[in-house]
Amino acid sequence: MKLLFLNHNVRGRGTYVRAFHLGRELVRRGHEVVLVTTSERARWTVREEEVNGVRVVEMPDLWWGPARTGWDPYNTIRRIRRLRASSFDVVHAFDSRPAVVLPALRVAAECGAPLVMDWADWWGRGGRIHERSGWLVRTLFGPVETWFEESFRSRAAGATVICSALGERLQGMGYPDERILRLPNGCVRFDDMPSRSAARASLGLAASTPLLVHVGRIMRPDLALVKDALAQALQQVPALRLVFVGATGLPAGETSGPGLSTTGFVSERELQQWLFAADAGILPMLDTIGHRGRWPGKLSDYMSAGVPAIVTRVGDVAGLVEQHGAGWVVRPDATSLANAFVEAVRALDRHERGAAGRTLAHGALSWCSVAGTLDAFYGQVTNDWKAAA
Repeated sequence: MKLLFLNHNVRGRGTYVRAFHLGRELVRRGHEVVLVTTSERARWTVREEEVNGVRVVEMPDLWWGPARTGWDPYNTIRRIRRLRASSFDVVHAFDSRPAVVLPALRVAAECGAPLVMDWADWWGRGGRIHERSGWLVRTLFGPVETWFEESFRSRAAGATVICSALGERLQGMGYPDERILRLPNGCVRFDDMPSRSAARASLGLAASTPLLVHVGRIMRPDLALVKDALAQALQQVPALRLVFVGATGLPAGETSGPGLSTTGFVSERELQQWLFAADAGILPMLDTIGHRGRWPGKLSDYMSAGVPAIVTRVGDVAGLVEQHGAGWVVRPDATSLANAFVEAVRALDRHERGAAGRTLAHGALSWCSVAGTLDAFYGQVTNDWKAAA
């Protein structure tokens, strides 16, 4: 099949990663995949290249920096013009902002292909836009976000959702359950895995340092939870270190303090060294609508590296870690999290818990396996689409 993926993120970030890995594995299964995304900087020029068999098309956008998130009419129009007269067997819209859903509807109608819509974040109705934005943005922009998030879902022949909360929300909107596929994020396979001691030596860390890591962005309320928990844990383990690896989305001063430090942006190689050096990776989430409606990619990083995860009991990921013994699952409060920090760095079964996560990463949650499930779903959607025509 010839598949069109549309994504609003800047290349390499957010849902682009989900779309790219799925596309790469579908190419390996014999399909042709075109992935349209947003350029990080270009304002006028379209850039196109093939990456692991996926045709990646970067579209220009008139906004700048973090504002390049799928709302630019110019980006939307350029996509529609670029895809005019193209033919695809399935059009898959990864989320529903204008730069994605409007070209997706147009292309699907023009070439008579079924539309599939992916839902990977709970933005409106008390979701992430309310948690991450100031009063003015969430008051003026929140209704617009919600309208685009919900209004076009019923026009899709099939839907993929990243977690059960979004599946239930979609069902609540009247969408048939039999046309919904629960599709979590997958995991990459790290082929070159240094030992814990080698990774620590390369980072200049002592072998005996109790080390926790947090990968990627964190929201201020969750950071406050972590700081409270770390302050309690340091009373029992004074040598404990917690390192934020990669861009946190916050000023460095906010993610530093006693026992706490941040690396800033790191290369893929250095990220892996921190993961292999760690005693555990943390995934602290307060119990919010936004967190219930997502699947944090950092859990995939922890499992791929065989690092046990400390997860608060929020959303589907907590159930996954608990069911497979891939770490520790605790209540989303500072004392419970602090106890988990201490238990993790003292645990004698860390290796077994990390190995349980890696087994998932190499098996049921590998991108290869997740894409295989999506491939079968495309077959079902296409057959139903043709039967209904």
